[in-house]
Parts: sequence; C-alpha cells; structure tokens
Amino acid sequence: MANRKGRRTERAVAGKKKPKLSLAVSTPSLKLDLGCGQNPKEGFEGVDIRGGKASRVVDLFKFPWPFEDGSVEELHSSHFLEHIPAREIEEQDLHPGDGPAMAARREQFLGQDMFFAFMDECYRILKPDCWMHVVVPSGRSNRAFQDPTHRRFFMQETFVYLNAEWRKSQGLDHYRVACNFAGDIGHSMPQEEGLRAPEALNQRINTMWNVTVDFIAKLKKLPSAGV
Repeated sequence: MANRKGRRTERAVAGKKKPKLSLAVSTPSLKLDLGCGQNPKEGFEGVDIRGGKASRVVDLFKFPWPFEDGSVEELHSSHFLEHIPAREIEEQDLHPGDGPAMAARREQFLGQDMFFAFMDECYRILKPDCWMHVVVPSGRSNRAFQDPTHRRFFMQETFVYLNAEWRKSQGLDHYRVACNFAGDIGHSMPQEEGLRAPEALNQRINTMWNVTVDFIAKLKKLPSAGV
C-alpha cells in the first residue's frame, strides 16, 4: 500500500512542469565620444552635430543634453573642448520649452560659463564612479593656437577646477559649477624629449614652448559635493 502511494506521488511530481529559468536581459553599456567629428572612437557612439560620422546628432553647445541622468558608462572627448565658446550661456543656447522643469533649467544654465556647463552635463549623464577621458592641446604649444576655431586654452591645472574639494579649499566654491571629478592629468610630447634626464625634462616641460603637445586627462566621477 505504502509503495503504491509512493509511486503515485512520484508520478504526480514527475508530471509537473519544471519552472522555466528567466535570464536577465543584458543592457549594453552606453559609451559616448563627444564631438567625435570624422573619427568616432572604436567601441563608442559618436556624438556631434557635423562631420557625418556621428550616430547621435546632437548640438553639444545647447543645453540640457538629451541623455538621462546616470545613463552613460564612459565618456571620451578628443580635441573638442578647446572649441567650446568662451562665453556665458545665453537664451539661444537653451532648448525651447515651458513649464517648471524648463524654468529650473534656465536658472541653472543662464549666465553659466559654457565650459563649466559642458562639464556639469558630462557629470550628470555619467554613472557613479565612471570615467571621462579628455585630450586637449597643451596651452604651451603652437597646436593650441594655430587653429583659428580654438576658443579655449588648457593647462594641466585647469582640470583641478572640476574638483569640488579643491574649489572649496581655494575659496572658489562660489563658482557656478557643480561637477566633482578627480583623476590623473598626463601629457604627450615629441619622442626626442623622452631621451632627456628626468630633472632636465621636468624643467623644460614647465618653462619651454612645444615640449608638451597634448594634455590627457582621465577623470573619475566622484559623489556630488552635497552628498
């Protein structure tokens, strides 16, 4: 009797359908090359308003950008930041719109330096602890000044203004910029310069023209200063 009952139980269990496993949908990470021009970085979606090679046609000098908060895994921008207009944001630089949200945007952006607005948008769309890679001409090189469309000039120290703790320590936390980045700032230089002794090279980098060619910044998104 017990054996027949046990067999019936086994058949009942065997007849039940096994639950299906649900596989998590893999969301591709979004990586953007801002101001990609004719050469989007491999593995990144190019963002630009001209050049014909961008997969996302966006005017990066109009605010706010059409990307969600914390939606981007990595940012790259090479030889674009020097083209940011050297002026404060005006009405013409804002996307049209009405309502409380747009009123708040106007208050945020109008009168803000456009470089700081650009970097604040980079900070906004990046995920926490993710990275932005920037290449700009060295401010101590012909390369920075030879192109008549360049509007900004960068030194290595320029990037510390993007760090909230440094701004506060220097009494500059009244600047209209909210982003909080930290990282490493390196440089490229002519090959022959690398053959010099470190002491001599360091002196040349800090005092001579055309020893550094580009500055290369690797910036990590830190928690906002309000956290």
